[in-house]
Amino acid sequence: MVQDKDRKEKRKYPRAKVQRLARYRIINGVNSDKVSKTLRGLLLNISGGGILLGVRELTADGLHISFTEGMGEQNRLALEIDLFPDRPPIRAIGKVVWYQKSTGHTDHGFDVGIEFKDISEEDRETVLNFVNRSIL
Repeated sequence: MVQDKDRKEKRKYPRAKVQRLARYRIINGVNSDKVSKTLRGLLLNISGGGILLGVRELTADGLHISFTEGMGEQNRLALEIDLFPDRPPIRAIGKVVWYQKSTGHTDHGFDVGIEFKDISEEDRETVLNFVNRSIL
């Protein structure tokens, strides 16, 4: 079993715990024109490489948060996160790398680990700045 200490040392970016609302849409992995309505989740932690998001459901508008039904194709998430009140939200495209039933939160049913796949350098710098301020 890998201990938390070992796992943290292997991460490329430090993480900050946070509780903020995040918005996301599920993008179909086969047909990127098929996109779910905007959903809300609870941002639980963030790093320059991705986020942990609490969500109530794994599906919306016929799309699963992780895969395209029957195709085995990875769906993506269009993310929008307000980190600083005086700055525009960061935007990124992410992929779900894992999900599980939430054990520690009653306001959402699932914890979802999301890796950033497409994020501007400016938005990544905003995330890193936020993380550095949060863990000091």
